[in-house]
Amino acid sequence: MKAVLILNPTSGAAGQTMRDEQEEQILTVLKDHAIEAEVMYTSPEDPGTAIAREAARQGIDIIIAAGGDGTIHAVAAGLIGSQSILGIIPVGTMNNIARSLHIPEEIAGACEIIVSGQTHALDVGQTNGHIFLEVTGIGLEAALFPAAEEMKSPGLLSTLHGAMTGLITLFTFRATRFTISFDGKRKKHVQALQISICNSPYYGARLQFAPDALMDDGFLDVLIYRKFSKLKYIQHAIAISQGKRSLQPRISRRRVKSIHVTADSPVEIHVDGEIKGNTPAEITVQPEVLRVRVPASITEQQAKMKTHQQRFRKWQKQQRQLTPTH
Repeated sequence: MKAVLILNPTSGAAGQTMRDEQEEQILTVLKDHAIEAEVMYTSPEDPGTAIAREAARQGIDIIIAAGGDGTIHAVAAGLIGSQSILGIIPVGTMNNIARSLHIPEEIAGACEIIVSGQTHALDVGQTNGHIFLEVTGIGLEAALFPAAEEMKSPGLLSTLHGAMTGLITLFTFRATRFTISFDGKRKKHVQALQISICNSPYYGARLQFAPDALMDDGFLDVLIYRKFSKLKYIQHAIAISQGKRSLQPRISRRRVKSIHVTADSPVEIHVDGEIKGNTPAEITVQPEVLRVRVPASITEQQAKMKTHQQRFRKWQKQQRQLTPTH
């Protein structure tokens, strides 16, 4: 099997010695399974997309991304639509993609999935031409992301400054009047703090904001934060971090293939944690365009969940047909 290992030399909180040891461990485990991987490194000029695209063009069977979510996103972007398979070794800070796909964070376990797991086709989202694996956020969530990134930086001062900036942003942000069209149908007007369009269940600080989201169902899960005060927003984030869902009824939910969003006043958009301009936003799902090695168990679990969701959507459609119109 031809393989390329793409490493982020600065991923995670580990020092250089630890990263060297991680690289050696990855190569040793892969070699034990008869996989000789060519090692290539990301750089500020190329976070992995061009490397992955060239490897796919050369017909490499599996391209392995070893790093955090940013590295995995970048490598995945270079593999969309190709026959090459993405292998994931999560050695970053959050590792939301691995968590969403039930890939172990231990190197040996992740390598075992690459060797003996199943190849599964996943969906990818696209926002104004930008690819995302996890989420696109519009409104408050996007405004808060720069502060959240600063809090992740090493050093107490960065953490404190990021926290202060985040609090100022939170309490000065105003709910926005959005105009939304789901799947090209009739426009709907809502007043909301934010709209999150999720492809994966986990994002942000390893939080499961969209527990029902599947990465292979051909849909995006839309969360609209309509009835949230600033205090309720903070309580919601804390509750989610503790595994509680007490405020979920306050969130409007839709499962769609596309969504178009405009705002009375332009608001920021983030795509997997990177600011990508302001509204309007045209967001679509690209079904089954990314081949990824995942645990065999996840394909069975997601097949069951997809069947349940299909039945539920069919029931919803029947109920709408039975509802009299006036």
